Amino acid sequence: ERETPTVKASTFVPQKRVRVRLSSGFCTADEAEPAGRTWRQYRSDPEEDASHPPETAAVRLGQLTSRRKAPPTRVTQDAVSDVTLIADFSKHHLLPVESGGHQELHCVSAHTVASLIRGQFGPAVQDFLIVDCRYPYEYQGGHIRGAVNLYAESQIQQAVHQASAGAELSPCPRAAHSSDSLPEEKGSSPRKLIIFHCEFSSERGPQLCQYLRRLDRRVNVYPNLHYPELYLLLGGYKLFHACYPDLCDPCGYVAMRHREYREQLHGYRRRRPTRQRRRQPMKIHQRTTR
Repeated sequence: ERETPTVKASTFVPQKRVRVRLSSGFCTADEAEPAGRTWRQYRSDPEEDASHPPETAAVRLGQLTSRRKAPPTRVTQDAVSDVTLIADFSKHHLLPVESGGHQELHCVSAHTVASLIRGQFGPAVQDFLIVDCRYPYEYQGGHIRGAVNLYAESQIQQAVHQASAGAELSPCPRAAHSSDSLPEEKGSSPRKLIIFHCEFSSERGPQLCQYLRRLDRRVNVYPNLHYPELYLLLGGYKLFHACYPDLCDPCGYVAMRHREYREQLHGYRRRRPTRQRRRQPMKIHQRTTR
């Protein structure tokens, strides 16, 4: 009887320590930083991450939300297989699509994006948003004029959820449509476009673009979408800066692997979810989520 409490104590103490260690491994990013410089030093300063917080992106996404509801007609197989239609099969792509390395995405050239920024598409575009998927130190070193910096899936998810909540409180006026037929005529209503890019538009930009599409599909009844027209900037920021430095603010270019930012790059990569690498075998299903 005297040995029983001792055995119980020796049994439960290690379990308590394990629980403490596990719980400390799931600390949120909002918790206070330790006094000493640990691996958390690789995180950017709060002022750096606040360049375009998710709240700002949520407002922009709320303005870009499409209020169109597809008619209750059945979507034909021809419409699904037609790559010239946007993802809700309501109309053709407004921007000219270029051939790129991502067959499941619709790429646009730097010249097209420059023309969009300069307003050369006129009243055909109601609003557009450029999402810079690079890390904050790259973004602050130079970015496309008016672009917002969202480099993580959690930021995309937070911005979309906040935009959806804001849309429920303050709905936008319905856009006038000439008919409810499927598909509609090209240019029948002003467009709301979203363009993703990273340094080369080879990994981070395409992944976040596809992630937004998956979120959009998940919360809507097929084929309805809040953001049906998504694009990827071909060549990324590097090519755009080389062609149109006057449209970059500030006019600079910081490479992801710049030697002065190795520690920050290491920190951001440690924080990236490893599940993004496991999504590569899912390319066989990306055709249906276009």
